[in-house]
Amino acid sequence: MMDDALEFIEQNVENAIEDLKEIVRIPSVAAKNEGLDETAELLRGKLDALGFDAKIHEITGAPVVTGFLDVGAKRTLMFYDHYDVQPAEPFDLWETPPFEPDIRDGRIYARGVADNKGDTISRIWALKAFIDTGTDLPVNIKCVFEGEEEIGSIHFPEFVEKNKGFMKADGGIWEFGGEGYDGVQEAWLGLKGIFYVQLEIDILTRDVHSSMGCVLPSAPQRLAEALSSLKDADQRIQIDGFYDGIKPLTEAEWNAIDKIDLREEDIKENYGIKEFLTGLTGRDFKEAYYNAPTCTICGLTSGYQGKGSMTVLPAKASAKIDFRLVEGMDPEDIKKKFRKHLDDQGFSDIKFLWYEGYPAGKTPVDNPFVDVVRRANAKVFDDLKVHPTSPGSGPLYIFQDYVPMVSIGVSDFDSKGHSPNESIKIENFRKGMLRLVHLIDEMGRW
Repeated sequence: MMDDALEFIEQNVENAIEDLKEIVRIPSVAAKNEGLDETAELLRGKLDALGFDAKIHEITGAPVVTGFLDVGAKRTLMFYDHYDVQPAEPFDLWETPPFEPDIRDGRIYARGVADNKGDTISRIWALKAFIDTGTDLPVNIKCVFEGEEEIGSIHFPEFVEKNKGFMKADGGIWEFGGEGYDGVQEAWLGLKGIFYVQLEIDILTRDVHSSMGCVLPSAPQRLAEALSSLKDADQRIQIDGFYDGIKPLTEAEWNAIDKIDLREEDIKENYGIKEFLTGLTGRDFKEAYYNAPTCTICGLTSGYQGKGSMTVLPAKASAKIDFRLVEGMDPEDIKKKFRKHLDDQGFSDIKFLWYEGYPAGKTPVDNPFVDVVRRANAKVFDDLKVHPTSPGSGPLYIFQDYVPMVSIGVSDFDSKGHSPNESIKIENFRKGMLRLVHLIDEMGRW
């Protein structure tokens, strides 16, 4: 009967793509509070049509969609995905409109197709393959779809606190993953945490003629001076106590990392650089990639940004900054230390307009569920490169007490998540669905 489910996928790739097109047409941008209810209802309907006990949970922020199909099996598999996407700006850098999916050269382009609606639909169709062909599901299935991952999963802990029983499973598939530079599929067992903050300084009652720069202070100049205090020439973050408590990579993690080729030259070529920060390479590069916290200026806003000149002294300036956090770091602690740093440096006039964050999380590299995923992957893609953690962030920490999570998906190194012209390979989408059918089968044998 497994063959029936696999054949169903092969015969319905185009139909699955149409489902994917349907959901990416909805601009479910959490940062703008757009399209979230509509997308949540669409997903609830898809789960309901498959016979799941599907619910929409109204919480403080975007609703959480859950589905549970209890077949009385020994094991339970969970899927975690998010239905919100990043803003699509700047629109002029898209070759086709971001919310009008377009297929060209074997790829489908749209905002959210890689992060992470392609994965979401691939998982729904893998389940549909079992149900529509009458193939017995060997595991119980739980689905959790949230709508605020791209803005820090601000209210998701509220859902978890109210639904602890639902969160328990024997293994879970996280929301992303895909093909690396070498064409090998990659799995991720962890994610860094994050502390994201918007700084703002409002120094004058209004913008004024720039000739007054001889006697009046400049908001962007003041902000630039504050930002320049955050790192030294060696890129070390200068916030007092910033690195305190960081947990080093374990011996088991290093054993896994030493087997991984991160393809340094391919990364440099992809991003158009000749070397990494401070000349990092080899083991030092790997340690930074997997276990170094960061401080990144994500955006700066002040004054006139249009064409030509406008001689103005801006009254206000703002900056968005994210700190990627590793194990042993707490976002509340970093917030306090960052605030103290600004105050101690004489920048008490720079305010925190808003902030959000969460800690890092990991699944141990020797968890048996990792081997279940590895076996399923081998049936479709052959090799699997298993990373102990990711340089990216996500609310994996919330799941640590309930279910071991492994992140695999349908993206690839050129998917351009969070960037214009986001896309996935249709072939990876097809194979990703087949892999999930095998994963469900393998978990039933576990």
